[in-house]
Amino acid sequence: MNRPTPPSAIPVLLALVFLPAAASSADAPVRAFEITASRFEFQPEKIEVQEGDLVKLTLHSADTTHGFAIPELKVKVKIPKGGAPVTAEFVASTPGTYTIKCSEYCGPGHKKMLGKLVVTGRAQ
Repeated sequence: MNRPTPPSAIPVLLALVFLPAAASSADAPVRAFEITASRFEFQPEKIEVQEGDLVKLTLHSADTTHGFAIPELKVKVKIPKGGAPVTAEFVASTPGTYTIKCSEYCGPGHKKMLGKLVVTGRAQ
């Protein structure tokens, strides 16, 4: 049995229909970067994006196996030797400066293999 919608519910139903959808990562601006890992550096060493950007990285190694990790953003990828590209995607959700680390032991300079991700806030 179908009951008619009470008149008091109509404004609520209309409001739900016309509410804007929350921004999703599909709506986020995309920032793409190619990064080369080699003993004992990332090139480029610094990546700059804005809050809310979808970051797409294409990573490859120029020599041996490396890793690419941004622990605070839960990003971690193994980069195989031989130059085969791997990808990583994430949303730069919080402004700040984050340390990029090599997460696979690659030799005596491994601990010094660092980079930076700088996420700037968006103007309101």
